[in-house]
Amino acid sequence: MRLNRYPAVIVLFFAGILTVIFAYATLNLFQMSMANIRFLREFGTMAVMEGALFQLLQILLSATIAMVSYIGFKICESELVHRYHEWQNR
Repeated sequence: MRLNRYPAVIVLFFAGILTVIFAYATLNLFQMSMANIRFLREFGTMAVMEGALFQLLQILLSATIAMVSYIGFKICESELVHRYHEWQNR
């Protein structure tokens, strides 16, 4: 995906969408993961039977989505900054 082929407004819009995805994916992520790990540590096998491992996998998936969207945002940001510097040096 070559961002330099798209107008700056579309790149900015895409960066905004990635920011919303990042915010949604990280909502209470730290608290949920700490509570899940504490639950697994305290109750062990019973926690596994209640689905704590599945919830942990969901938390890890959410963290992965958050990281990918953050990296995508930073790529869009660097493209926009590069365009701004090129425009400024004209």
